[in-house]
Amino acid sequence: MKKFAGLFALLLLVVVPVVAQDAPSQDTPPQDTSQSSSSSSSQTTPEENQKPEKKVSTLFSPKYEISAGYSHRSFYTSGLPKVGMNGWYGSFTYDWKSWLAGEAEVQGVYKTIPVTEGGTENPSLYTLLAGPQIYPFKHHKFSPFGHFLYGEGYYRLAIGPYDPFGSSLTTYFSHAWEGGGGLDVHIKPHWSVRGMFDYGSSHFHSGSSGSTTGQGSYRFAAGIVYYIGER
Repeated sequence: MKKFAGLFALLLLVVVPVVAQDAPSQDTPPQDTSQSSSSSSSQTTPEENQKPEKKVSTLFSPKYEISAGYSHRSFYTSGLPKVGMNGWYGSFTYDWKSWLAGEAEVQGVYKTIPVTEGGTENPSLYTLLAGPQIYPFKHHKFSPFGHFLYGEGYYRLAIGPYDPFGSSLTTYFSHAWEGGGGLDVHIKPHWSVRGMFDYGSSHFHSGSSGSTTGQGSYRFAAGIVYYIGER
């Protein structure tokens, strides 16, 4: 009997701590599994919470534009060979609206042509033109444009010196126009690079009957653009 009582007491010493560990703590109430499951089901993944990013607009609207660079003009008179002339251009543009501007441009191109008598022919051509410039899609990262410019042209032809005849200089003035367009590529907040292609016409040389001879030209130019102010 004493052995049985001792075994029973030993069993109580082992079982009571185990039951105490398995029993729920009174300090921490049992969790509501239904709420936790519903809350976990309502949670969304980071991809679902992520809002779509807004596109950053490339539109800008300058007030003034200054451009300068290299210019090549293929100048020809009907029935005569073309003369490729290299030089420079510079322009100033005022933007009345985001798509419409007024442009003034000055340009000078030159050529040195050796001749068999040992001398040279040095034609040079200058134009001062102005007119509207249109940006059909306004100013963005890539901004195509078109323009039509009208104004005055000056042609200068220096010949010689030829022994024993010396040298000569002839100059002509004429109205001139130019039409075409190009593309500006915006590379920095105030800077773009520009490419242009135009066709132009003038009437420099006078014939013996008093009539004029028309000249045509194709012009390619590449340069930079600097923007000043904002509209």
